[in-house]
Amino acid sequence: MESAKSREKLKANVNARQPTALVAGGAGFIGSHLCEALITQGFNVIAIDNLSVLGAKKNIEKLRSSPNFSLWEADINKADFKLSPTISLTHIFHLASIEEHLASEKLSLQTLLVNSLGTKNLLDLALQRKTKFILVSSTEILHGAFSQVSLNNYFGKPEDPGQISFSEAKRFAETLVAEYFRNYSCKATIIRIKDPYGPRMSLDVASPISQIIGAALNKNSVVLAGDGLETFNPTFISDIIFGIIKASLGEYEGKIFNVINPGKYTQRSIAENLQKLINDLQVSFKKNEDAPLPSYPLIINPTEEQLGWEPKVDLSQGLRETVDFFKGNESSRVPETVSNQLKGADSAQEKLDKKPTLIRNIIITAIGALFFWVTMLPSFMLTANIYLGNKSIDKAQASLSADRPEKAVQEAERAKNSFKAGQSASKKIFWTLISPQLSSSLDQAKNYLFYGENIAEATRFAALGLQIIKETEAAKLSSEEIADKLELAKSSVEQAENKLEIASSIEFEENALLLPTKSALYSLSKDKAELTNLIDTLQQSLR
Repeated sequence: MESAKSREKLKANVNARQPTALVAGGAGFIGSHLCEALITQGFNVIAIDNLSVLGAKKNIEKLRSSPNFSLWEADINKADFKLSPTISLTHIFHLASIEEHLASEKLSLQTLLVNSLGTKNLLDLALQRKTKFILVSSTEILHGAFSQVSLNNYFGKPEDPGQISFSEAKRFAETLVAEYFRNYSCKATIIRIKDPYGPRMSLDVASPISQIIGAALNKNSVVLAGDGLETFNPTFISDIIFGIIKASLGEYEGKIFNVINPGKYTQRSIAENLQKLINDLQVSFKKNEDAPLPSYPLIINPTEEQLGWEPKVDLSQGLRETVDFFKGNESSRVPETVSNQLKGADSAQEKLDKKPTLIRNIIITAIGALFFWVTMLPSFMLTANIYLGNKSIDKAQASLSADRPEKAVQEAERAKNSFKAGQSASKKIFWTLISPQLSSSLDQAKNYLFYGENIAEATRFAALGLQIIKETEAAKLSSEEIADKLELAKSSVEQAENKLEIASSIEFEENALLLPTKSALYSLSKDKAELTNLIDTLQQSLR
């Protein structure tokens, strides 16, 4: 529970004119860097942390002197977790479980609790305060293995359950966020990271990158498993923070972004880079008894295109800053780096200050006309976007039939945007509350729009797969290049199938559907059946 003294401090350190962020896990490796960067962007920052992780207090030493920073020492897993209603929030960042995992391999149960009870408590708070919610997750959700015979090694081999336990915990956290987004319109975004490193990282955990850097610094000797050719995507901390803040400042509700360096580096190349920084560093190899977990293709394009993010710090520079930090040669320059990356974008405070006074004058002078538009415009936009979305899907299907996948991709993208615009409009319709029947019809329209969005996405991914196959057949490529292209096509078709599965899971109450929506649903269901056949054909051709 929050003490009276803590409440007074939080109250004193929050300026109501500035955006205020709650950062769960704010004293950890990533969390402390995020807190620093948010303050440079004009935020008040409240860091929640139980300070159980070694080094957490040292991470926030400089932060505690800032008038815009407050530390709330609390456990987000407790049922009575709550924040004083006098403190207004604009953003909630949930990094607590990531920090637990990055700081210790012996917190399996704590990791499960933070991702279940802790995530729910923070989501409930986000709904109460109508704030943005950003979950920092991990690509580890794509891994997993279960025992069929024993609870002793349910999450993997008995001596190392933490990794798979973490994967399951993050999977549940993401599922919980998805349910709050779909059922309660929570303004949620998920950021997935992989292989983070940089100043303040823990060097005592089972992460291969942490072990390599830790061994190089503490023992002047690195022992690599096998031939040292296992690959990773080391992503420097300033690039991760840059991506998290960009996502928080934009309108990306319902999006998942992989903030991950697409460049792959072997253990050997990481060790060789460290040899250039640490004199007389010895590198040796040992037999690897464990089979590595299978890797999955990382989809980075949406992060680059929609978020406008790409890594700025290469491996050699990132390792140099990390080594210098741990040798005590310099303090972390991450806040300065992130601030430079964000130049040209409005800070959160500037976004608040730029609210035009013209709108207020229009409200005062034309309240009657505004009421009309507020009441009728969302309904018109809802209907118009259902029509436009269906029309674009029909055009996309026609383009696929005409063997023009590139045109189908464009039309499917238009359809997706129309259905999403319809979802936004539906959230602004309030007058249906006067009638249970109208309210039920609106709920079905929302289901339809979400259904249409997933059909559009499935169409787009299927068209992308077909486009890649066509380009591969037309180009003169080597066997290796053809294999790479076909792997991309296979990934796109798998994503199309996933989107189709989501659409198939949506149920409708036909009695509650209005006639235009019922007609549109019939048309879209026919498109779905044709798309299912196309995906089956593509999957067979790619086997």
